[in-house]
Amino acid sequence: MANLQAFKENGQILFDTNLICYGLVKSGNMSYIHSWTRKEFIRQGEDPNYGVNWSATTAIATPHFADQIHGFTVANPISPIAFITGSGCLVGTQVAGNTMTFYYTNASPSTKFYCFDLMADNMSGTTFLKTYDSSGRITFNSLQPPLNVVGAVQAPGVGTLDGFGRYYTCYAGGSNRQRQANGNVGGIVYVAQADSYVNVPIGAAEYAAYLPWSRSCQINDLYPAAGGFSQFAVYSGSEGAYGYNGGITFMFGATGGTTTTRPNTSGYGSPVSFSNIPTDRYPVALVIKSDNYPFPFN
Repeated sequence: MANLQAFKENGQILFDTNLICYGLVKSGNMSYIHSWTRKEFIRQGEDPNYGVNWSATTAIATPHFADQIHGFTVANPISPIAFITGSGCLVGTQVAGNTMTFYYTNASPSTKFYCFDLMADNMSGTTFLKTYDSSGRITFNSLQPPLNVVGAVQAPGVGTLDGFGRYYTCYAGGSNRQRQANGNVGGIVYVAQADSYVNVPIGAAEYAAYLPWSRSCQINDLYPAAGGFSQFAVYSGSEGAYGYNGGITFMFGATGGTTTTRPNTSGYGSPVSFSNIPTDRYPVALVIKSDNYPFPFN
């Protein structure tokens, strides 16, 4: 089969049309989209596997607790993937017509995204190079900066256990941080969240990371509440990976729309701990140098 290869001056291959070729379709800062409400168990003694036994409006959570969802939308998706710089955990995508929206928890408008997709003939320009295979499918479009993965980093192992068999941190050598609540905004109480994270230095550049698959965990969180009191909550966490200037970070943070229970604090040895983390396998994050790509783009 005919193919085209291009190389940099140092001999490094830039692209090969025989290989699956992804190109940048959009980059920018994430935007707030909406909020997903957390659910409290309201029917004690009933089966918690039935959704009717959970509610977003209880005596404890009134009017309701919620997690902010940030993200972005791309048009005409084929098989897009997103690398991010700055905190965020991908919790889902939604297709509507000819668009796809990526949803992230634990993110903010300062989180940057770089979305790549299979190259397609869907961008306009006056100077370009395009190649096609024998079936007429485009294999390279110079209007899209090609994806260049510079590394693959496996998530570190779990942290040490407390006296109750729960992890102090989700990652060995990692740390925890508390996201403070934003308060009551438009009838929504944005709750505090506990994160567990670890930084992995790579080099002197700004990086972005993509996690092909992720794990979940249980977060046991004693967090500050109104009036100088503290509240204890158990909720679900999602795993994410993102880049920063000098390396990448793996993290677990609250899952959007998670269920929340409030057991007695006895049997918990630290203000925040983590449990139910799968340890039979660890995800590998793909890494790019984000400062090699235009920002914002399209």
